[in-house]
Amino acid sequence: MDYLYLVLNYSVLIVKVIKMQEIKIYKTIDLTGQSCAGPLGELIGVMDEIVKGEAVEVIVDPRSDTKDKLLEWVKNKGYKIVSNREESGRMIVVIGK
Repeated sequence: MDYLYLVLNYSVLIVKVIKMQEIKIYKTIDLTGQSCAGPLGELIGVMDEIVKGEAVEVIVDPRSDTKDKLLEWVKNKGYKIVSNREESGRMIVVIGK
């Protein structure tokens, strides 16, 4: 079983990683340059729309507070991080049910 280890405010977050080929991207949300409350509200609505086997691709600034809040929210809701990578100075997180 694959696990992704993320460090949030000096604590380790362990999240089960599922295979990307099992997942269909339902929607991509670009949250770069946005404050925390608004982006999470948009993501919550989209996560309510998806079914098992689908995922939402979220783009955030890797240096932002939104990234930490996003990863913490995923853990608290019991969602899965399908992938988490940095690309062209942006963090791309794929979140599934």
